[in-house]
Amino acid sequence: MKRIVFYLYAARGLATLKAVLAAGHELAFAVLPPGHDDVADACRGLGVETRIIENVNDPDFVTQVSDARATLGVIAGYSTIFKPPLIDAPEFGTINLHGGRLPEYRGGSPLNWQIINGEARAGISVIRVDAGIDTGPVLAEATFDIGPDETIREAHERANALFPGLVVEVIGHMEAGTLNERPQDEARAHYWRQRKPADGAIDWQNMTARQVHDLVRAVTRPYPGARAASPTGTLHIFETRMPAAALDGSPGQVIDGEGPGNDLCVACAEGAVLLTDYEVEGGGGLSTGMTLS
Repeated sequence: MKRIVFYLYAARGLATLKAVLAAGHELAFAVLPPGHDDVADACRGLGVETRIIENVNDPDFVTQVSDARATLGVIAGYSTIFKPPLIDAPEFGTINLHGGRLPEYRGGSPLNWQIINGEARAGISVIRVDAGIDTGPVLAEATFDIGPDETIREAHERANALFPGLVVEVIGHMEAGTLNERPQDEARAHYWRQRKPADGAIDWQNMTARQVHDLVRAVTRPYPGARAASPTGTLHIFETRMPAAALDGSPGQVIDGEGPGNDLCVACAEGAVLLTDYEVEGGGGLSTGMTLS
């Protein structure tokens, strides 16, 4: 397929763009928002015309897409909501790479939410974009295991490894006229909001140890981590483990852990988590008997 317009700004989009080129397809140009010079330079290094656009829904840019006689738009990790004039400008419309199983994980931060919810398998989807938010028919999908201690970084890596093949497959079916479009079941649809750093706050009084552990691994690096207030400053937690032995304490209480290192644990509404990677703002520390909130 020729004259594909590719929207991206990070690793997922760049990996998919490379796969599309390697499969013999041609790009009209790549589109990035301001502030992603490293990805823009990588696109140019591949010989792809690259345009930095502040507002892709601006009528002047929509005209650029039409004037390029674009055949397909591919959104690969672009957070802007596309409006119908832009969606419909290419001959075959626009497709989007969505990091969630649909229709159960519509909306923002779908991979994070799947980990927070304790899903043992994550889903990703390639959909046709329509006027709704993640409501278009599913064109391709894949699932992968999420281990009980795996983090959002590992989930992104697995998704980024799967998306390029899915997109190449979809484009091939479009060219051949064999594309299967699965309508979404609205009865099973659920929207999840885009997460913000403040959403990483831990509720020790009401969250079980497993729920705290799942939150931590869902918002760890490259995100800001889970948060709690301590007597010595704001605590940022990046990694926890589930202790092998049962540990008792009041929710939020710092207690002695297990093993020769006697690592610190924090009691939850049910069970406790072992702190294995954390920081306290201002360089303060934690000690047994402190209460976190």
